[in-house]
Amino acid sequence: MEYDRSDKKGKTRIIPLALAFVFFTNNLVNGFVPLSPAAQEINVDPKLMVEWTPYKLHGRIVNGTKATLRQFPYQVSLRETHNLEHFCGGSLIAEHTVLTAAHCMFDDAGDQVQPWRITVVAGNLKISQLSETGQKRGVEYVHVHAEFNSKTLENDIALLALKVPFKLTPEVNAVPLADSSPVPDTICQVAGWGYPAEDYPVTSENLMYVDLPLLSRATCKRLLENITDFPPGMLCAGYMEGQRDACQGDSGGGMICNGILTGVVSGGDGCARPRTPGVYTDVNYYKQWIATRSSVSTQATEISFEKQGSGSEKIH
Repeated sequence: MEYDRSDKKGKTRIIPLALAFVFFTNNLVNGFVPLSPAAQEINVDPKLMVEWTPYKLHGRIVNGTKATLRQFPYQVSLRETHNLEHFCGGSLIAEHTVLTAAHCMFDDAGDQVQPWRITVVAGNLKISQLSETGQKRGVEYVHVHAEFNSKTLENDIALLALKVPFKLTPEVNAVPLADSSPVPDTICQVAGWGYPAEDYPVTSENLMYVDLPLLSRATCKRLLENITDFPPGMLCAGYMEGQRDACQGDSGGGMICNGILTGVVSGGDGCARPRTPGVYTDVNYYKQWIATRSSVSTQATEISFEKQGSGSEKIH
């Protein structure tokens, strides 16, 4: 399937790395989503499933390493409530708040996703099963940046307020937010369950992560000049040779630099292509926006926890 990547300026468009919301339809398409075990059990006809497609930018973990339990305790999977299919990542920034990408909050028709359609899963490494350490929560409210631009991915940031807070445990914990500008050449980590390759449209069963170097604004603007104007509020990271990156399905997940949430997976032109770094939302740039729309402190201090059990499998 081809995607329109040209804007009015003749630039190649940044493509979101989210997986579009899957919904049931009678319209047939050329490609279909691989059915999850849950969907197979209820005998869903694959001809009734819409293809997973990026909204306007691409994102996934390419050539990554399998994560271990407690390595990324803030990492959450955003699921469709009706079938628990993964569509985006997110970061737990407080027991009651998730930070993600704005483009994750729109379905493939361009309509904003309603809170009841989203289930947040934390404390899990595998996408298809909820372990003893896993917890699920419903969403009370979705706050998308008012100036989000789906074509340019400017202001690609959103907050999810949960109906019931997560219980903080060694496997489910909040991540501190950046409160200063990131330093170029810092090696950061990005985790997710997204596509393992641009041409392999199947979400990963296991949580994967990749190490990526932050690039300077000057380098980002030069390398991405035909893709984006790279306005303030964006970061980019990646290797000149490509080969390692985030991809579709990783959107909304966090980029962690020195233990601090520094970026949010936003988009890019393809995945892991040479001289084409991935684009991330700059958390420090939006710290006041985050602070005024949640009770989360933007000061980069570690959040401690006490033993509170393993949580519940019930959606609250």
